[in-house]
Amino acid sequence: MTSWYCHRSHRIGAPSDLPRVDAPVPETAVESPNLDLLRATAVLTVFLAHLLIGLGVKQGEEVGAAGVLIFFVHTSLVLMMSLSRLESRGESLVKAFYIRRFFRIYPLAVVCVATIVIFHLPRAPWWPQPPLSLGTIVANLTLTTNLVYKDVVTSPLWSLPIEVQMYVALPFIYLIGRRYGLNGIIVLVVLACVAGRILPRVSGRLGIASYAPAFMAGVLTYFMGYGRRARPLPFIVWPLTVIAGILYFAYGAPRQWPKIVEAWGLCFLIALVAPFCRELTFKPLARAAAIIAKYSYGIYLTHLYAIWVAFVVLKGQSVVLQWATLVVLFAGLPVLLFHTVESPMIGIGARIAKRFRARGAAATGTRAAAIAPGSAPPATGARPSHGDAVRGQATGLEPPDPHSVPQ
Repeated sequence: MTSWYCHRSHRIGAPSDLPRVDAPVPETAVESPNLDLLRATAVLTVFLAHLLIGLGVKQGEEVGAAGVLIFFVHTSLVLMMSLSRLESRGESLVKAFYIRRFFRIYPLAVVCVATIVIFHLPRAPWWPQPPLSLGTIVANLTLTTNLVYKDVVTSPLWSLPIEVQMYVALPFIYLIGRRYGLNGIIVLVVLACVAGRILPRVSGRLGIASYAPAFMAGVLTYFMGYGRRARPLPFIVWPLTVIAGILYFAYGAPRQWPKIVEAWGLCFLIALVAPFCRELTFKPLARAAAIIAKYSYGIYLTHLYAIWVAFVVLKGQSVVLQWATLVVLFAGLPVLLFHTVESPMIGIGARIAKRFRARGAAATGTRAAAIAPGSAPPATGARPSHGDAVRGQATGLEPPDPHSVPQ
């Protein structure tokens, strides 16, 4: 990798027809085949780039960078949806969100880092692992390598510290969007772009600011009404836009702008088109995308070692054996890790997070418990707040969230 990134359609109505940003996200927006396809495209793009590099085709680097940028856009969009669901259920937007993110990201990352360190696996198939200091190991386990200037133990791990550190800001960005709407988010987008050009020059530890616009692109998509507004464009516009953006970024950009600015262009292209495209309805493709999206975090962290075993460890063996090994490990390792590490830890995080109720929700529940069955509630003369009304719409358990990993 290069150093800089180390279902019905109708006419769009007037502004008054735009969806309210203070309403909970409907389930159809959460279970979005288009978002599954976007995430699947991102992880397969990264895999293809690394496969090309492993086979000696060096032109894969920019393609891989595009895949990671798409991950950032996707992650921030679905986490806006996640925050909306937390709010609708009365969970704490900060504590519950951070707990869920911790149990979603760290367990698998720790398992992978520990395995690489214990067995001294290479950083990449083409990149032997140098001796590792204790500080480097700790920085990788805590996903703070960019803050303490330590090398990652596996190449894909460079993006996880950036993502984890952006999590800190997302609940507050969501609240700003809820308060000030799309106009407030546009202001934040402009500020993020300015900060992305200035702050990295102040300190390398502020390099994360370079990627803030990529995350803000996903936030912008959400507050433009993704899944909650008219979609006049046919589905085919969606994959064509994503593919065209990747190819232009990797091979066609004139390089008149700094590379990171061109990266923002890719992110905002996807962000601005996404809300207007109809959902994917071709079931075989939707199902395939959903499966890849479900296991995408494991694919992202383990695909290099599938390539390494197939083409380095088995070097000199038959081509059939090498490619068969690649397919088995590429598919098998993520599935194994999802069901033994990811899914159980996600469940634990969800159970812990549910204990942290929003302040207003807890008070509402206490008052409701104090009213005897069959009796009228005490007259207070106050109208219920909008927050109480939103929380009252929450029903049942949290729906599965297949989208929210690099994540």
